[in-house]
Amino acid sequence: MNIRLAAVAVALAGTALAGTAGATVYPASPVPIALGATAYTQNFDTLASTGATGSVLPAGWQVSENGSNANQTYAVGIGSANGGNVYSFGAAGSTERALGSVTSGNLQPAYYGALFTNALGSVLDSLTVSYTGEQWRRGDTPRQADGLAFQYRLAAGSLDTGSWTTVDDLAFVSPSTSTTVGALNGNDVANRIAITATIANLGIAAGSTFAFRWVDLDATGADDGLAIDDVSVLAAPVSAVPEPASWALMLTGFGLAGAALRRRRAVVAFA
Repeated sequence: MNIRLAAVAVALAGTALAGTAGATVYPASPVPIALGATAYTQNFDTLASTGATGSVLPAGWQVSENGSNANQTYAVGIGSANGGNVYSFGAAGSTERALGSVTSGNLQPAYYGALFTNALGSVLDSLTVSYTGEQWRRGDTPRQADGLAFQYRLAAGSLDTGSWTTVDDLAFVSPSTSTTVGALNGNDVANRIAITATIANLGIAAGSTFAFRWVDLDATGADDGLAIDDVSVLAAPVSAVPEPASWALMLTGFGLAGAALRRRRAVVAFA
């Protein structure tokens, strides 16, 4: 197991992968994103970038918070705050944002993700998910295991209900080796990681819904400020299997081609 998977495994140890009852969820019923043959992308630059808080999320996205700090808003921050919350992270006043969180005893777990509808017009076989994990705060020293887990669910209507499947290859673990507690620039190369993986054999019927979410749990000690940015989701249909009649025509064609080649060779040999 590599360091990324090991760290997230530590964070998830003893934690159920189902939804959490009594969560504060917003918006309550987002309209799922219609995912067709074109990749869906999201850079979160429509999140609030000024003021103390915001509540507007990209269409199809949802946040679920748990604990006494849970509310229906996210904080706008640069990584300097250590209070448990979901955050719109970015440089002060910049519209270049990332969606993330700092968890604590007063807020955990935090979920954020999106709901989709299969708009391929056929069965969806696989999803290729790519995103950039960013660290905007170093919460504790010495370095601790902290990260975000990635999960998906078929026939999902909300981020806080049902059982979810974890995809280890899409986990994000804090990359910073800084020894100083405080804000980081999540756009610096040292504080961000590009992550991608394909989830195969899903068998999602045309028109059916599915969702994915990132999970931030309360780690031991003070938590890091972690975020996601530049999300991309590409759907692929089930590959078409030729009908028996098509196979027969193909085999007949191969046979005729082979016979013609043999005749041509014979003519050349006796010319």
